[in-house]
Amino acid sequence: MSSGSLLDVLCSGSGARLALGTSVISYLIVYNEASAPSMLFGVLLATLYGSMSARCKTSLRSLQMPYVRATNKFDYGCLFLAIWLDALAAMCACAALARTLSACLDAMTGGLARILILGRNAPTNEPWPDVLGVSVVFLVTGMFMLGLEHSKAFSLIMTLGMFGLNAILSAVGWWRGDLLAWSTDNYFQPDGISSVFLATALLTYSFPSDWPQQHRSGRYTASLITALVCASLLLTAVCLSTVVHYKTHEEYVAVPLFNVLDESGFHKLVPASACMLLLTSSAAFLEIFPELYGIVVRLATSEWRILSKQISYESSESGNPVLAVFIAGSLCAMLAFACPLQHLSYTLAASHIGAGFLRAFYLLYTPYRPKFMQPSCESSLSYSRLSTAPIAKSSSCSSAATSSSSRLKRSLWNISLAKHTGLKKPKTKPRNKQEVEKEWLLLGEPTSPCPQREGRDVESTILSDGEPPPSDFEYPDKFDKSDSDTSTDIDAIVDEYREKIKVTTAGPLERSVRVPTVSSWRVTIFALVVIALGIALCVAGLTMHWAPATFTGAIGVFIVTIMMGFIPKYTGSVINVSPVLCGMSLLLCVVLFSGCAVHSWPGLIIWLLAGLVMVVRCDKFCCNCFEHSSMMNAQLIPSVSGKTIASGTKKSSSASGSGLSGAGPSTSIRMPRPPKAVGVVSLPQRINGHR
Repeated sequence: MSSGSLLDVLCSGSGARLALGTSVISYLIVYNEASAPSMLFGVLLATLYGSMSARCKTSLRSLQMPYVRATNKFDYGCLFLAIWLDALAAMCACAALARTLSACLDAMTGGLARILILGRNAPTNEPWPDVLGVSVVFLVTGMFMLGLEHSKAFSLIMTLGMFGLNAILSAVGWWRGDLLAWSTDNYFQPDGISSVFLATALLTYSFPSDWPQQHRSGRYTASLITALVCASLLLTAVCLSTVVHYKTHEEYVAVPLFNVLDESGFHKLVPASACMLLLTSSAAFLEIFPELYGIVVRLATSEWRILSKQISYESSESGNPVLAVFIAGSLCAMLAFACPLQHLSYTLAASHIGAGFLRAFYLLYTPYRPKFMQPSCESSLSYSRLSTAPIAKSSSCSSAATSSSSRLKRSLWNISLAKHTGLKKPKTKPRNKQEVEKEWLLLGEPTSPCPQREGRDVESTILSDGEPPPSDFEYPDKFDKSDSDTSTDIDAIVDEYREKIKVTTAGPLERSVRVPTVSSWRVTIFALVVIALGIALCVAGLTMHWAPATFTGAIGVFIVTIMMGFIPKYTGSVINVSPVLCGMSLLLCVVLFSGCAVHSWPGLIIWLLAGLVMVVRCDKFCCNCFEHSSMMNAQLIPSVSGKTIASGTKKSSSASGSGLSGAGPSTSIRMPRPPKAVGVVSLPQRINGHR
């Protein structure tokens, strides 16, 4: 893809994620959580996970959610919880940037802003409540409600701020840096491999959430973006490894950049670095916030039907969805007001990983689930014209049922074909000319007079992939020549239908396509259980620091996902992701979630329960509660009164002697009294519902 398209991808949210990772999260990891070498190896693992997660999310882009909601509620709930966790991740990212902006404003004023608002006794590191952060969120929310739109100028400001921060960090590392972090015996401080997984989990949000279209140029752009993010994080980790040496701290430092400059003797650069970080964080906030209220708007559309569709309405003055912007800003303000930055970073990582887990799980089991659980009596799809002749008994249904049961009894690896049994033709009786003429009135007058054909049935087969037809099919001895030589296949099929031709698809399609059955679905469920046990064994081995259990669980998951490739599945749909990729994504999701679940599991459980309550209630009770026409139709109740019927009966009896027909029962419509504030009430055009 061209460089312009690459710029569009960076400006659509990927650049803001990169800025958040390199300017905020990287410093939090190295100064508070783990050593710089742990972060260096964590970047490589996060690159692998980010690529797999983006591949899973991109494959669901063309999924029709109304169809999923109508067919399977479990699939719909799984996908809704994934986008629900995406909303939580965007909220935490905006709140973290708001608190960073608050610290930058305080550092630029030398602490006067904090003292004037909260007093001299307010903590220097991370004051509570963060009034400056809430003010920043309300200011940005008001700007978007008044008509502020996303612009590439935000990305330009963010890029300049990132270059300034990297220049300051590189200068400090060049003048005062050393390699003491690489000379120790234990690179992965403080908890070994668990520190690497924690750093990986916190860095996963820095990578793009989805990729462009899956063609050649789109894959090239996706690879380039992923490589750019990985290189930026690696350079940041290398520079921090020369400046920061890991040590435990009594409190969690919100903005470690200022402490690094003070400890290195560059305290005069604190206002300049605060200005650069302010530009970067504000531009990143302006790019991520539209993603958050975009999710709110999406949940209010007819695609999801979770929220009221009035939320998605755009204002005529500003052009933005005011209600959605207000909801997103309120949620961000609540998090920025009281939630510490450590909990925000952990919840950000846990929610992003949880959304990836749900999508990978959905993609893993969906292709293997059969669309029809019960075996069908007929093994082929047929289109035939109704006949008035009595149909003789045929053994096709019993033979098809026998062949279906034999296929169910076969093992997974046996691909032998059942024998094809012929169909007995029903006996027909000759029809007279009048009956044929009546049929012409229904089917249309033929282009030529009714030809004299032999009194027998003719069959033809539409075969796929150009396979030769079976030898037991009969064809007519002669065909009528059409008036036009440019007739298409559709015209031929219609002509055959008019001449009582039975069009059948059978036989060869079953030999070339293997579709899921009840037996294969049971094998898939067993494989999913084995994958769950392997993931549990791997996590238990990491918790107990027992390497054999960890490797056994990981290798078991890998082998089972490879074997799932031989199970029959649907491959012609838009969802076609390798089971190995989905299985490894599930394994990495659980491992990384176990590293960041310490400070995030309470908030994550509350958010998931709220989402479950919302999707259950909206699915059962609130589907049409926001439909204005449905509410009006429910209020208009047609009724027939007894007095009207009685009077109508009397009038009809009195008019019968004079030869006039009596009037039937009349229908009255009861309407609720209009509210007092409304002056004029107009009747709707449709009373009994939509036609």
